[in-house]
Amino acid sequence: MDNKVRLFFALWPDKKVRQSIINKSKPLLKGVQKKIPAHNLHITLAFIGNVEKSKLDCYRQAAQEVHASGFGLRLDKAGCFSRAQILWLGCTTPAAELNWLVDSLNSALAVCGYQPGERRFTPHVSLTRKYRERVIPEFDTEIDWPVDSFCLVESCSTGRGVEYRVLDTWALG
Repeated sequence: MDNKVRLFFALWPDKKVRQSIINKSKPLLKGVQKKIPAHNLHITLAFIGNVEKSKLDCYRQAAQEVHASGFGLRLDKAGCFSRAQILWLGCTTPAAELNWLVDSLNSALAVCGYQPGERRFTPHVSLTRKYRERVIPEFDTEIDWPVDSFCLVESCSTGRGVEYRVLDTWALG
């Protein structure tokens, strides 16, 4: 029996926002074979990785200590992480409250041994992997996302690929 889980903290879109992402990103994904499944769309706040199941309670307790306000995000640009070959949707101007949430979460998770990576946080919703185009398609629309919670998610490998399972959700005040 496996003793480890693969975890991350994320913003999880509600049905309306998820459907808007799906509908408005269709022109970006024309001809793309390897789309991220709709039920896996999210913005990662903190990637924990593989940890012992016994540490789950530490991460849950730490998240409980995060106090941040709700805020609005506007997904209004497409981008690509060329090394990782990921096409994504992101924010031209991320809400200050989002950065506060990420900083607060990173600080709280330190008691569990978590250390954030060296890269600057870039809020994004991954749309596809193995994106090899040299030109990023124009994204000339906006998706408004009212953010009122964040969640702890388990990444599970299945015969159908990776699936994400929300384990817990915390409201933003």
